[in-house]
Amino acid sequence: MKLTALRSVWETVTLLCFPRRCPLCDRVLGCDAVDGLLCPACAAREKELRHLPPRLPLTEHCFYAAAGAASAYYYEQEIRQAILRCKLHGHLWYLRELTDLATLRMFPAQPAERTGLLPVYLGVPHLRPFDCIVPVPPRLGEERKPRIPEYIARRMGRILDLPVYRALRPVRRMQPQKDLDLAGRLENRKKGYVVCDYPAVVGRRILLVDDVITSGATVSACAQALFEGGAADVFAVSLAVEEERPHILPNNKEIRYEAAGHRH
Repeated sequence: MKLTALRSVWETVTLLCFPRRCPLCDRVLGCDAVDGLLCPACAAREKELRHLPPRLPLTEHCFYAAAGAASAYYYEQEIRQAILRCKLHGHLWYLRELTDLATLRMFPAQPAERTGLLPVYLGVPHLRPFDCIVPVPPRLGEERKPRIPEYIARRMGRILDLPVYRALRPVRRMQPQKDLDLAGRLENRKKGYVVCDYPAVVGRRILLVDDVITSGATVSACAQALFEGGAADVFAVSLAVEEERPHILPNNKEIRYEAAGHRH
């Protein structure tokens, strides 16, 4: 029996024993689940939390090495609570739904036929924009904590049919970013990572994965290390981003600054 068939059987069994839950409210998902991932009561709220468009504006972040970055959601309210449940309380099963949702919002994919199945990637197989996925590694001293970016990367890799490599490692201790200003964040992460798997990186177009992007300092430092290790291109994605909401005009149109400097 092929690996994919074994995996399908395993997921069916685990679905019966451990029903999938809405990542926003923790309700057990039924046959009426929206996109197979959200309870109907949370569907409208999920739309409000989306980062539209997913690509992050350069005016809000500092991506000095990555070619660009995208996030599916704002790091607020229910999305923030779901991610913290994974990071602080070990409820890693929420990452399945969160990653599936984020992949649907950032890539050409259609929802799974029913709850428990993977979304279906709709990209052209021979025109893939990326060759592999690399997760942001944990800081030194935190290797035993749940590797949230790696969980996300492996789930996303299954949907996009891309290999995942632990190609980065930290080279020194770095303090948490939350207590630092932008200049401090950039300096704290600068030259903090190196490539530890060169065959996985050289000449590759890499999708760099993190759970939350704030200033862009971490993904930029990782992207810089990947470029120095021989990567051809690096684009960063995350489940959520810390960013100010766009201004709303009286006619409800949003003002956003895109990478090209145009307003929409």
